[in-house]
Amino acid sequence: MKTRLILAAALAVSFGVAANAQTTPPPSSPPPTHTPPSTMPSSTMNRGEMSNSTMHHGEMSNDAIVNKVKKELMSHGLSSDDISVTFADGTATLSGSVAKHADVKKAKSAAMKVRGVKKVDTSGLEVKASSDNG
Repeated sequence: MKTRLILAAALAVSFGVAANAQTTPPPSSPPPTHTPPSTMPSSTMNRGEMSNSTMHHGEMSNDAIVNKVKKELMSHGLSSDDISVTFADGTATLSGSVAKHADVKKAKSAAMKVRGVKKVDTSGLEVKASSDNG
C-alpha cells in the first residue's frame, strides 16, 4: 500500500512538472520579433518600397562630406586654403583658385572619391594667372 501511495505521488508530481513545462516557454528562446521594412535586405523588398530610413542609413552629414573632400584635395596635392568646398544634394561645389588647368581635373577626381558625392561642380574654380608668362 505504501508503494502504491509513493508511486501515485511520484506520478502526480511528474504530470505536474510536465504540464508546467508545456505552459511556460523556455527562458532561452526569445519572443518572436517582426523585422521592420527598413532593416530587411533589399532583395526581399519590392521596387520603390524602400523606406526613408533605409535610404539615409549610413549616410554622412554634409559637414562630414565637406571635410572628407578637403582631405582628398590635400592628399592630391591641392591646397584646401585656395579651394572652398560646399555640399548639398549629392553635389560637391568647388570654388577658388588652382595653379593649372590640370588641377581642376585633379580636384574633381579627388572629390568624386568621397562616398556620398554623386556630382562635382568645378565651374567656380579659376586657374591663377602665372607670373612666369613673361
